[in-house]
Amino acid sequence: MEYTYISSRQNPSVRRFAALSSRRAREEEGLFCAEGRKLCREAAGLCRAEYALLTESRKDDGEYIKLCEDSGGEVIVLSDSAFEKISADSSPDGIMFICRIPSEDGEIAAGDRLFILDGVRDPGNVGTILRSAAAFGYDTVILADCADVYSPKTLRASMGAAFKIKVCSFDGVEKVFPVLHAQGRKVYASALRGDSLTAGKDRVRACDCFIVGNEGHGVSDAALKLCDGVITIPMSAATESLNAAAAAAVLMWEYGAYGHSVKE
Repeated sequence: MEYTYISSRQNPSVRRFAALSSRRAREEEGLFCAEGRKLCREAAGLCRAEYALLTESRKDDGEYIKLCEDSGGEVIVLSDSAFEKISADSSPDGIMFICRIPSEDGEIAAGDRLFILDGVRDPGNVGTILRSAAAFGYDTVILADCADVYSPKTLRASMGAAFKIKVCSFDGVEKVFPVLHAQGRKVYASALRGDSLTAGKDRVRACDCFIVGNEGHGVSDAALKLCDGVITIPMSAATESLNAAAAAAVLMWEYGAYGHSVKE
């Protein structure tokens, strides 16, 4: 097997790959880091692996070398110190792919089961919601002004779900509604309001969708004005609200492909 060996943390390639922890660098390069065995396998099924980065103890791991080479990528073996500079993991397992970010077509298919995130900025929450969406049978998650799908924290929290479902990103939640309304869908915001539906009690159509908002402020005023209604999750009076990822999981379980409150 042919590979490049790098020992120095100051090597230009190491510094370049380490910079991919920044969203700006990922967008400029069109690259992201998939770290760890599971994420590398999942990413390789969808994205072109430009580089396989291995520590010396992993340089004979044929499965990941083959995945990279089949993609036309280059194998680089790094010293532990150099690898740790790039890694976002506190206990790295010595395997990482540098992958090409796939292009988004931006099209929302009329038959897809959808869920919308409005200003969810915590990458852990976005990743957890993507994982729930994949588990509960959603086809597409729409992100409006949210954390980057390809940040290390988002990918790690998604446990590979970011590569299993479609993600459509919008700069501004108001741009989402004309598309959905043109498809005959209704959009319900997860919020507290007197005229709200109640999750688990009121039924909605499978084509309709829900929107969960920012961790601190909830669904934005701009989105609330455009929504067709709101839905409330029943909870103890001693609790004011749920975490964004928890609220999304409840609604996905109730109204997803395996839910009980979907109209025929």
